[in-house]
Amino acid sequence: MKTKLFASLLLAVIMSVAASVAQAETKIGAVSMARLMESAPQVKRASEKIKAEFAEREKQLIEEQEEIKKLQENYRRDREVMSATEREKAENTLRERVREFKRKSDAFAADFSEARNQALGGLQSDIYKAIVDIAEAEHYDLIVSESVLYVSKRIDITDKVIARLQKQTAK
Repeated sequence: MKTKLFASLLLAVIMSVAASVAQAETKIGAVSMARLMESAPQVKRASEKIKAEFAEREKQLIEEQEEIKKLQENYRRDREVMSATEREKAENTLRERVREFKRKSDAFAADFSEARNQALGGLQSDIYKAIVDIAEAEHYDLIVSESVLYVSKRIDITDKVIARLQKQTAK
């Protein structure tokens, strides 16, 4: 009975030591995808390109919004002196302009979002490749991303990934 207890304790101690040795050899890194999406030069360049692409449409929408505001102000100011027919015509015009503006605005937002998602989707493979390159070059066993509650600066490799992406941009 004592030998079985002693053997069990010995086995437990050996497994505990083996686990701590194995754990000490495991190299883990963490990447903040949010920081990468804010700081990677490819992302910044893609965002600037998309903004430039959509700048004219955005400008037109802003101008149209200002025109609608002026029409609304004029209507509010003059509605008391308008005839019923004029008031109805002004209300219909305003309603139609607001409806058309909303349609254009929604289409703009959808197109902008689609263009941004397309551009960023293409960059994800570059980001993934940079992470894998660093993981393999520096012998990481595990790289984690979102859904982590705490990451020590010691294992955060986000800055290395950003640096790698900057080097790729410079080429």
